[in-house]
Amino acid sequence: MVGISLEEALDLLEQASRIDIKVEKLLLHAANGRILAKDYYAPISNPPFDRSPLDGYAFKAEDSSGASMDRPVTLKVKGVVYAGEYYEAEVNNQEAVRIMTGAPIPKGCDCVLRQEDTDEGEVEVQIYKALKPFDNYCFKGEDIKEGHLLLKAGEKLSPVKLGILASMGFQEVEVRQPLRMGLLCTGDELTPIGEDLKLGKIYNANEVMIQTKAMELGIQIQVLKMQQDTPEAVAKCLEEHWDEIDLMVTTGGVSVGKKDIMHDVINLLGAKRLFWRIAIQPGTPVLAACYKEKLLIGLSGNPFAALANFELIIRPVVAYLTQDEMLKPIHTTGIMENEFKKKSIKRRFIRAYFEDGKVKLNHNNHASGALYTMSLCNALIDIPAGSTGLDIGEEVKVILVDTRG
Repeated sequence: MVGISLEEALDLLEQASRIDIKVEKLLLHAANGRILAKDYYAPISNPPFDRSPLDGYAFKAEDSSGASMDRPVTLKVKGVVYAGEYYEAEVNNQEAVRIMTGAPIPKGCDCVLRQEDTDEGEVEVQIYKALKPFDNYCFKGEDIKEGHLLLKAGEKLSPVKLGILASMGFQEVEVRQPLRMGLLCTGDELTPIGEDLKLGKIYNANEVMIQTKAMELGIQIQVLKMQQDTPEAVAKCLEEHWDEIDLMVTTGGVSVGKKDIMHDVINLLGAKRLFWRIAIQPGTPVLAACYKEKLLIGLSGNPFAALANFELIIRPVVAYLTQDEMLKPIHTTGIMENEFKKKSIKRRFIRAYFEDGKVKLNHNNHASGALYTMSLCNALIDIPAGSTGLDIGEEVKVILVDTRG
């Protein structure tokens, strides 16, 4: 059995999920990286008044006509206005107000001259430069006008976006709660990190790798543990935690051996099987089911296959569930710097290093269980089924990932 295409698998997963991401309110400083739950409009203009962009003197531009270093114009200084203050009187001809950066421009003034172009007088000031109306003049709403759409629902908040909300007077923001993902790594061969490694056993690298990958996507992850690696124990563990998660991911137990228990787990839960096997290499035996309108996705237990499954399947599913476009895989093309001689019966994804439009294979080990060579790569080359190999200079499809961290 070859399996369905990757695109068909993603379509089935999107159609099957019916989770409802809840909304919560957070103070701005606690909302960085979170996804907006609604549109935000400007309740005020920014700046909220005409203001000065520099330290200098505000006056009527016509009063500076002909001013120069040789023939300065003298104006009477009526007062000083600092940022956070307001000069109430109207400024007349032949008058000026000393003004600081960010202060409101007084009535009657239509320009600001920087203090370096004056003698910086306190009672009278000599003007050494002629200005035109609205020189060095920031208008009310120049940055943001009242009623303007600031941020859209679905946008990921950043320090700059939070600063925009703060400049509008918002104290808190409505965001979607993080996606809750359960992770269970199956297999009698797995040994927890920190314990002695017995003959025939391996350390559970998948748990750490998938957990931290999920955290990079902003997922609230719950790592599940069980006492026995049996279908009954796994099904019981999943059932006990099902109401606490929005998406369940497992690794291992999805192939055809006697110890590949996830098929029995699906049956014990009474879950609806969506598919088993995707026509890709590595990570062919992906198993997916839907239980109580939530997805259960079983990934390969081999480390690189599990990583490839995560980038090709879990990442786009999470992007869909959270409506976060920024989480989608990044697709591009590049030119091969060396050759890959193997034939690909199925669609194959091999690890590579991508930089400045060039794609390089830093190693020859593409085995699904190999872990170390993943640290030398930041991309997956998407090789179509039936390929006889890749040549130097050939253009290839690439999916950017970061496995070097």
